[in-house]
Amino acid sequence: MRIGAADSKKACAQHTGFVRALKLYGARVLRVPFMHAAYDSVFMKDSVILVDHGSGARALPTTFYHRERRLESGTRARQLARAGFIVARPLTTSLEGGDVQVIAQRRLALLGHGVRSDRASASGLAQFLDCEVVTLELRDPALFHLDTALTVLSDDTLVYCREAFTPAAVRDLEALCFRRTRDVPLPEAKRFSINVVEVGDVVVTGTESAEMTALWRSLGRQTVTAPLDQFQLAGGSAACLVAKLHETGSAIERVAA
Repeated sequence: MRIGAADSKKACAQHTGFVRALKLYGARVLRVPFMHAAYDSVFMKDSVILVDHGSGARALPTTFYHRERRLESGTRARQLARAGFIVARPLTTSLEGGDVQVIAQRRLALLGHGVRSDRASASGLAQFLDCEVVTLELRDPALFHLDTALTVLSDDTLVYCREAFTPAAVRDLEALCFRRTRDVPLPEAKRFSINVVEVGDVVVTGTESAEMTALWRSLGRQTVTAPLDQFQLAGGSAACLVAKLHETGSAIERVAA
């Protein structure tokens, strides 16, 4: 992360290209306004968790660890309420969207903790999502959110960086017995190579990597690279820029960007 290093014009062009790629491969995208004086607000995923159990789309505004980002949650809640979401009350313990991986087909969620989110948030998150939550402790400050260290594809494939987790967390992941598991080297994870968005059989990434392209191909996925180096300078990439609306049985992914 290099504060102030990003070029705003390049970042805007990259964001436009990223959204175009999402739409091209079937995602419905709801764009919400950028918040001035809240420059990390472009990382939409951190500020809200979205779910639809079939009775309407619901939003849980997150509770940021750092004071500088806390103004985002209230503004996002109002924006999503105007868009038709049912907005829940935020938790009192720290919970950031980048630390949550929902595995809809298992009725399960993973919660990263140890850097930003609080493990105590698991019970409130489980109540909101109406599913079991497994907590996983992160140990590398450079991979401060779960989505920089792990992703679970829709066919129950776990792609993760083993080195990013404590031994206990690794054991908990292994106990879940995913259909397939791929371990990504730490240097690749630090390049945001796991921080991707899956749309159908396409993986949209902000990082050009021959090694990862081969990995995704071996998993039956096409790779589409939408360069996001300007956002990576600020500490985030593809997955950080969208908040997925997690639905059961839907063939179309909907995201807010």
